[in-house]
Amino acid sequence: MTPTPTAQLTAVTRTVSPAKNGNTVALSQTFDAAPEQLWEALTTAERLARWFGTASGDVVPGGRYELPEMETSGRLVEVDPPRHLLLTWEYGKSSSDVELLLTPAEEGTDGDGGGTTLTLRHTVPADAHWATFGPAATGCGWDAALYALAQHLEDPGKDLMRRLGSFAGSPEGAEFTRATADAWYEAHVAGGADRKPARKASVRTAAAYLGEEIETE
Repeated sequence: MTPTPTAQLTAVTRTVSPAKNGNTVALSQTFDAAPEQLWEALTTAERLARWFGTASGDVVPGGRYELPEMETSGRLVEVDPPRHLLLTWEYGKSSSDVELLLTPAEEGTDGDGGGTTLTLRHTVPADAHWATFGPAATGCGWDAALYALAQHLEDPGKDLMRRLGSFAGSPEGAEFTRATADAWYEAHVAGGADRKPARKASVRTAAAYLGEEIETE
């Protein structure tokens, strides 16, 4: 069954923590899929095109990849299928690091497999962009991606891109964006940020995603 936006919000664990020269924005979610199935959905161009976007490249250490629709490219630093992937995320003149960890989840009480927990860590610079928008600028985008991934895993053969685009532009999609920005505010504060600037950053981020006027004060 396709998860509802509300269910998706609560399915993700979000954390914000300091890192060398920056901050790490992390999301974790457990999917009803084996590690090998999840790895394929995350790393093959054919699968990515159905839920994430056009992708090209070689998933090998030192290989390059490109996401032309996102104007993003990068280098594969570490590749250990189906458990670990570390890559650079290069957009414009900025470069950051994205790490994917796939861990078999614990079995359920009925003996069924527990699926796989995906942990995504995006380490970004502590720059002016971070000071203005905080973790939601990165986190909201990845929240949307995990929601798309959850839907993809329900029906791997279906192309979801048109549906996802319609959702993003709908009132329900706007509500989801605001809710994820608010969730990142909570994670930011839990990570040690002051409430007032953290709240302003999350509000600015939601406005930016929704094409609304951004308050600078």
